[in-house]
Amino acid sequence: MSRAFVKEADEELTSFREDLSHDKKTLEWIRIQEKKLDFLLNDPKGLAIESEKRERWIKEAREAIAEARGKQQ
Repeated sequence: MSRAFVKEADEELTSFREDLSHDKKTLEWIRIQEKKLDFLLNDPKGLAIESEKRERWIKEAREAIAEARGKQQ
């Protein structure tokens, strides 16, 4: 088997693994943002945060989640 062919296959596998790792990290980040959003919307401590700041954070979290999901697909 040609050495060039093996090297190309290794590079494709490496690229695939990097993509998979990136996807896993993105999913974990989305879960964290969803947890943050749930805290801001439902937790008594989250509800106690200054209204303007809390609404800004809610908006930012929703936008970040939507953007990350859009890039993931």
